[in-house]
Amino acid sequence: MSKYEVEIIEAASPRTEPILWNDLPFGRVFSRHMAIAHYDGKAWQPPRIQPLRELSLHPGTSALHYGQALFEGLKAYQRSDGTRFAFRVKDHWERLNHSALRLAMPEVPYELFSEMLRALLRLESDIFPPDLEHALYIRPVYFAVDPWLGVRPSESYLLVIYLVPVGPYYSGEVRAYVETEMSRAAPGGTGSAKMAGNYAAAMLSGKKAQKHGCQVSLWLDALHREFIEEFSTMNVFIVLRGPKLVTPTLERGTILPGVTRDTLLHLARHLGISVEERDISIQEVTDGLVHGKVLEIFGTGTAATVMPIRGLYYEGKFWSLPTESPIAHELRRLYRRLLSGEIESPNPEWIWVI
Repeated sequence: MSKYEVEIIEAASPRTEPILWNDLPFGRVFSRHMAIAHYDGKAWQPPRIQPLRELSLHPGTSALHYGQALFEGLKAYQRSDGTRFAFRVKDHWERLNHSALRLAMPEVPYELFSEMLRALLRLESDIFPPDLEHALYIRPVYFAVDPWLGVRPSESYLLVIYLVPVGPYYSGEVRAYVETEMSRAAPGGTGSAKMAGNYAAAMLSGKKAQKHGCQVSLWLDALHREFIEEFSTMNVFIVLRGPKLVTPTLERGTILPGVTRDTLLHLARHLGISVEERDISIQEVTDGLVHGKVLEIFGTGTAATVMPIRGLYYEGKFWSLPTESPIAHELRRLYRRLLSGEIESPNPEWIWVI
């Protein structure tokens, strides 16, 4: 018996409306249940499952004032043979704890995290998607709950996990606005943590992007506004003539270490594509577009998977990219074959069968 055996304290009412998988807005349909665990200042208490409902929080809740709040995003799938699994659970758990360490929050034990997730996915078996074009997006959110106005780490915390049935994150073509005034993260900061504040800080740039017909911002390094770092919702990859795949290095700690990013690096090497993790400047990219050396740009993330970028808006000019994205499409196809089981996973732990 697990130390963190999950108790179902109340079952939700049956779902009354069917899930319309072919007309599904991203992030608007939720599971009927959520899994919750409480850290009381000394230890994690036994987790529970209850109907998904509003949380009751004190106005002085620490996370609302001082930002000790982080989240993760991973996906569960169903294969054509009925196998149900979540993808790279342990890697997402490790990243959650990396974020927690940066925010002075207690570590979440893997046994607790995995038991909560497995119990919730089994209880919500009726909302598993019919194919690999769709998924159950898994959202763990972890935050401080002390009702105390004092700038210090909280003593008590909540971990909540719920599910969201989803299709594609983006519809239509995606263009990126190159942000040259604001910065997302600086060396020594919180860029590599998946904390809530990082996303809030990106929203003003997102509004600027929309005014220029773009769906995402592309961030440059905070010190020089020279080197590409990441999109507001995805890691970035650039295909150079060769082909050669280049993605910004994680060494400065200013970029989220994307799990999909890491998966794509494995798949690119499987295809025999040369891969470089290094600094790449916006000047190298624009020069490469002029001289035909930059063939593709695409973003990767759990929500978006692999998303070709059709153009960049930079310093008052729109830089178009080729309409074809053969490397991005081949990597996305290989990613789908990995999920379907047609090709062997580089690590058997990646496929976490429920």
